[in-house]
Amino acid sequence: MRGIPIAALALVWSLAFAASEIVPAESAQPSLDTALAALRVDDIRSLEFDAGGKYYQFGQAPAPELAWPAFEVDSYFAALDFEHAAVHSRYHRVQVQEPGRLRPNSEQTMDQFAKDGVTWNLTPLPTAIPVNLTERNAEIWASPQGFVRAARAHAATLRSGPDGITASFVLDGGFRYEGLISTTGDVVWVRTFMDSNVLGDTPIVWRYADYRDFDGVRFPAHIERRVANLPWYELMVTRVRINQAVPFEVPAVIADNPAPVTNVVETMQLAPGLWLLAGGTHNSVIVEQQFGLVVIETPLNEQRADAVLARARELVPSKLIVYVINTHAHFDHAGGLRTVAAAGIPIIAQARNVGYYQLAWAQPRTLNPDRLSKSKRKPRFRPFTTKLDLPDGKHPIEIHTIDGSGHNDAFAMVYLPADKVLVEADAWTPAPPGVTPPAQVNPLWTNLDMNIRRLGLDVARIVPLHGTVQNIEAFRDAVAPAVTTN
Repeated sequence: MRGIPIAALALVWSLAFAASEIVPAESAQPSLDTALAALRVDDIRSLEFDAGGKYYQFGQAPAPELAWPAFEVDSYFAALDFEHAAVHSRYHRVQVQEPGRLRPNSEQTMDQFAKDGVTWNLTPLPTAIPVNLTERNAEIWASPQGFVRAARAHAATLRSGPDGITASFVLDGGFRYEGLISTTGDVVWVRTFMDSNVLGDTPIVWRYADYRDFDGVRFPAHIERRVANLPWYELMVTRVRINQAVPFEVPAVIADNPAPVTNVVETMQLAPGLWLLAGGTHNSVIVEQQFGLVVIETPLNEQRADAVLARARELVPSKLIVYVINTHAHFDHAGGLRTVAAAGIPIIAQARNVGYYQLAWAQPRTLNPDRLSKSKRKPRFRPFTTKLDLPDGKHPIEIHTIDGSGHNDAFAMVYLPADKVLVEADAWTPAPPGVTPPAQVNPLWTNLDMNIRRLGLDVARIVPLHGTVQNIEAFRDAVAPAVTTN
């Protein structure tokens, strides 16, 4: 596999922090002083830059062995406020349409902030995104001026080498940074780690090249950021400004609730022995079979997975949870699976995704040890390729591969033939009431329709894992323009 073996570099890189011979600080100090002067660190309270290039969406690879999907970025703005440890980035992105993969047209402007230990997006109202805090803080301290400033402030350990000095230090919270400063004072690369619910200790690397004079400020014209050794950003800088960043405050709604809970579960009975668990951005479904409960999806994180499993046990306390079904490996749908494994519950997943999880979950998890890493329990999987049946007298379950979807190549949906219910994630997310449907029918929807017809499934209701339950007529209406055209 191409996507996951790179996560193994986390261990290599953690060892690399201590690999070089440490020399006395005073013998390397002139090189740090060179960087402080060359990058005008003491003159710069804040730095803004404009750029364009590409962005790659972390955790949303179209197959477990592929890279994150690419977006063209025609305008990228970043404001790094070193004095206030604040960062603001805004960029416009359009998803690249890869040959042979039918995706919906995706175009968004992302507006992202971090300050005072919290992070949020404007969507357009402020929305807390606590999972991104480490990465956004790193935007400040992994930048060339930010890194050198932090290296001095945190008494960095300095190691000399033929290409310059390597500086390493630990910021508050235990996050370790390491970077190479050339003999001319340019920061060549910086690396650190962030926590991921799927990948554990996940390495992030910034590489800087083609330093130029931007109105008196030395700054790289080319910035590359990689996460888990896969591209995340590739930017060409066009303009740099110093000491012009406008200070901003944390919005009151974010300060009051910086880390929204994900354990609120709202229960809706779909039929006797069949429940929808909603109450957030992601849904789950509970199916009662004769020999136990089957849970479809434990998304997001440990908190949400705990809440879903707890509610399942409350609904039918006399039966054990015998399986959790995972639809695909996108991180929002896979983020709670380690909690399932820690509980000793077998996970049903596509065989390609099982291999991905086994390798990913073997990586170090020191930044945020979770229940599975503490338990040392070996995860249990039941892999399948195209179809898996879970027979039952009342609620038989069929798990089918979704063929040919542009969203994911190892993608599953769950059909309950006795209830005429189809459970799916991301193949169709119905628009909320009052929202105008897209002018062009989403190709993921038409692909789902094709798969339903291909398999001859008699569906009366669709239960999306994002959004509300819909009857089949609503789905047919949504895809009708494309079906009629074809």
